Amino acid sequence: MDRRSFLTAGSGVAVAGAAAIAALTPTPARAATKASPTVFDYGAVGDGNTDDSAAFARALAAGAAGGFMVTVPAATYAIRNTIDWTSSGDVGRVWGLNSQGATLQSYIGNGTPVMRLTSWNTVRYFRLCGGMSISCSGGENYGLHIRALSPTVYFYNFLIDGLTVERAGTHGVLFEGDVFEFTVANSYFQDNKYNGMTLAQSKNGVISTVNLTNCFFNQNGQYGMACVNFDGQYGGPTDVRVYGGYARNNKSYGFYYNNGTGQAALHQVGFENNCTGLSPGDPNGAHVYALVSMNMKDCSGYNQTGGATYLLRGWFMSLVNLDGCTQGAGSTMAATGKSRLVQANGNSSGHIYMLNSSGGIDTVPGSGITWEAKNCQGPSPLGNLNIRGVMSGTA
Repeated sequence: MDRRSFLTAGSGVAVAGAAAIAALTPTPARAATKASPTVFDYGAVGDGNTDDSAAFARALAAGAAGGFMVTVPAATYAIRNTIDWTSSGDVGRVWGLNSQGATLQSYIGNGTPVMRLTSWNTVRYFRLCGGMSISCSGGENYGLHIRALSPTVYFYNFLIDGLTVERAGTHGVLFEGDVFEFTVANSYFQDNKYNGMTLAQSKNGVISTVNLTNCFFNQNGQYGMACVNFDGQYGGPTDVRVYGGYARNNKSYGFYYNNGTGQAALHQVGFENNCTGLSPGDPNGAHVYALVSMNMKDCSGYNQTGGATYLLRGWFMSLVNLDGCTQGAGSTMAATGKSRLVQANGNSSGHIYMLNSSGGIDTVPGSGITWEAKNCQGPSPLGNLNIRGVMSGTA
């Protein structure tokens, strides 16, 4: 039986921690009859001081068991312990939290997440929508952690919309393991100590078919967004699509793709002043770093004081496609004269194709990668590119 056939086979629903649902908690049947149960029905106070973590855990448990959304009214909810949900059976109906502009204020200091959702089964249709802010203290590791830590368990078909995560002690959000076919939209991940968002293959699970739409990754201590592999040095997610949004003033790369984009692409994404930990003109600096391959359309990079010398650099052994992309510079970066659209590096199987793009190309001599520029402009090792013709070369 293939993976997708197996995933559609489960239909039952269950929930972890049923014994932890206190007597004050409405039963799933009774709660589901309400127009919309709220976290106050599960014991939340929302005064910004009283610990509401257990109430949120009860709300998630009830929603998963009953197949309904729990409303989170606009208020500040103090979170002093991890909001922890773990499956004990399949979940196959829409469930989750519908926020009305709520803030989860973290007071966690023991290095655990603010909210953690763990699947040991087949879990689908989670929703976290409506505008929620997770305001971290720096004492937690992640603002939100979603994981399925085995190739035979799944967390998929979910939606996160309108989420803000700031100042987490490590990553703002971590998706880990067999977590796939999901969308994150209209969300902000900024001022986190490490990455704004990390998508990590782990325990032989596969992250795949991810859509990031109109999201912003700013001022993080390492990368804005990273696709990595916790199981080894190479590999990781390959089909993380990004539509719109921005990555700005991250200490290292705006985006980091450890395994390239595969058949996915970045569309109309903007980048500004990334690699703030490097000096302008540094050959190691870029807005986007990738291995293997990359596909970018109508993306733009701009740099004044950061060290993102290139829009894209990496080590390529397959096709790199830059269509309608630009790299511009001002201030200190412009003065270096080193700003370029792409740095060509890789092996003889790699090829960089630029179409209707501007910013120019640098090559790493002897790498063997080939390149072609059609209707492009900017400097190249063979002279200025021709906006009305084709130029090509080999590094």
